[in-house]
This record gives sequence, C-alpha cells and structure tokens, in this order.
Amino acid sequence: MTTETTVLLTLTVPWINLPHRMDVVRATAVPEGYRASTAFVLALDADGRTLLTLVDRPGRGWEVPGGHLDPGESALDAAVRELEEEAGLVVSPEQVEFVGGQQITILVTPPARYPYPALGFMAFHVVRLDHRGLPTRPDPASECAEAEWVERAEVARRCAGAAWLPLHESLYG
Repeated sequence: MTTETTVLLTLTVPWINLPHRMDVVRATAVPEGYRASTAFVLALDADGRTLLTLVDRPGRGWEVPGGHLDPGESALDAAVRELEEEAGLVVSPEQVEFVGGQQITILVTPPARYPYPALGFMAFHVVRLDHRGLPTRPDPASECAEAEWVERAEVARRCAGAAWLPLHESLYG
C-alpha cells in the first residue's frame, strides 16, 4: 500500500540541535522509512472546539495532548493513553484516526547517543466527538495542570508558533 502524503509546511525548529528538516504532513500512514517516537491527538467536539492541555513545565504552555511512545507501544495506543492522562478524555482506539504529523529528517549522521531516529515521525491523530465536549481534568500524575475545550481561533492564539497548526487547520477543510 502506498502512503499518500501532502506537505503542508517545511521548517526547522530550535529544539532539534542537529541540521534537519521538518515537514508537517497530512498522510494516510507513517511515511516509509520513518519511525514514530511520539503520538498526539487533535480532539474536536461537535462545535468544532479543540481540547488543549496546559503543560506545567518551564517554557511550555497550551498544547494538544501527546507524548512519547512507551517501549513496544503503537502510536495509536500511545495517542489514546496520552489523551486520557493529559486531558482526562477516554476514547476507544476505534474512535481515533491517523491524520499525519511532523516528519523529521536529520541531515547529518546523528551522534551515537542521539535518542531519536534520523528519520523520525511525530504521529498526529484526530478524534471527532458527535457531541459538545464536556469539561475534563488531566490525571494528577501527568505533567498537565488543566484541560480546556477552546474555539478554533483561540487554538491559534494559545499555541502560536506550534508546527502542528497547519495540520490542525487542515481538519476544517
């Protein structure tokens, strides 16, 4: 099966300290040769609002729920787990659809102790609720302090500069 991929944005980001290229893509699967190391969820309710979480760490802020895959965990399972832990929203894997992500290409040979693949992928999924999203609370053990359903324009304001914003916008097409 061929993976259909559409590049929405190409950039570099300051948190990758090696020469690289990041492509934000709509895709039908993780592109061939790339390995997912993180999974995120764009949860949308029937009113078009998005569930954001406030990450309680220095330099962080409002983001979409997500994080690293545990050993042996699939991107889908990580997305479902992270959504529950960081935002308090419980969904089944059948409600979650892969939509693309951030395709990271390291342009040099990474150092031996570099913790990520040279062809890495930050997998993004969508959950579309058929009702208005109810208030949620992150797990107290998570790094998130609160969760909130916010309007589309407010997502862009709170998450200004986030590389995934074009992917979020593409869901409203």
